[in-house]
Amino acid sequence: MRSKLNQYAVRNFGWGLILLLLVTGCQPTPKIENPPVSGFNFFVLSDMGSAGPYREDSVAKTVNKLSKSLHPKFVINQGDFFHDAGVRDTLDSLWNAQFGKMFTAPELQLKWYSILGNHEYIGNPQALVDYGKHNPRWTMPARNYTFVQQVDSVTSIRFVMIDTSPFVLFYHRDPKYHAVNSQDPAKTVAFVDSVLARSHEKWKVVIGHHPIYTSDFVHGNTYGLVDEVLPLLRKYHVDFYFSGHVHKFEHIQRDGVDYMITTTGAKPRGTNPWFFTRFVEKSLGFTVCHVTAHDFSFYFVNEKGKTLYSYGRKKK
Repeated sequence: MRSKLNQYAVRNFGWGLILLLLVTGCQPTPKIENPPVSGFNFFVLSDMGSAGPYREDSVAKTVNKLSKSLHPKFVINQGDFFHDAGVRDTLDSLWNAQFGKMFTAPELQLKWYSILGNHEYIGNPQALVDYGKHNPRWTMPARNYTFVQQVDSVTSIRFVMIDTSPFVLFYHRDPKYHAVNSQDPAKTVAFVDSVLARSHEKWKVVIGHHPIYTSDFVHGNTYGLVDEVLPLLRKYHVDFYFSGHVHKFEHIQRDGVDYMITTTGAKPRGTNPWFFTRFVEKSLGFTVCHVTAHDFSFYFVNEKGKTLYSYGRKKK
């Protein structure tokens, strides 16, 4: 794995050159619908910012407000919940400042299925795994784990939650991310393979902090994931790969997989659509998902509660 990682920096540079050739007007005009107020809904958040100068409380306030009408069954946190340097331990004051006091609506007092982002690796990443022992609302039993949600009597969703930072080359060379060197990406790949091989659920969703594909010019595709995880998504016919990290909304559709990138709670970044981009926009916000037996829809919602984009994947 380590020898393969050495190839990714060169490939990211080449990818950046290709992006220079893209036409910015390639996005189709979306049909925008609002999330249904009844049925099986859940929220997806990513990169929520910090308790310091970059905090944007507007997103948290909207999440609280919309939870009262949309009644999510659970929340998925895609990492970088604690900018800029993670948490020190399970008693860190950031837990209360950025989690306990920020998301207070009664409808949000449920399970928050969480994964690690790169900023959590600057602090104590194991503390995010251990915190669930202190607060059962925070659900992260391991750095890689899986769970199933039952939509109705015959329809279920398989979620596979993975730690993606060890797949990024330059983290292994940056002293502030030294903790990634204790993690073996091959074990994550084996875990994903073993879970998906046994999965019989109708909908399959893999969730990581870093995108596999993105039009973002600065970060580019995560080639460790392209080489090691993407083949498994194709092999096992995964429907969605959810991610964050690049601080913008983006929907990419390629090779039968929908790549949904949830934006940030702070510091949104610019956009540059490419060939596979169906939608991309610089905005604060979060994502609402609605699932039925035959439809899996998501809605990009900005910090004012306005739906910017909606998309539904159908399955018999």
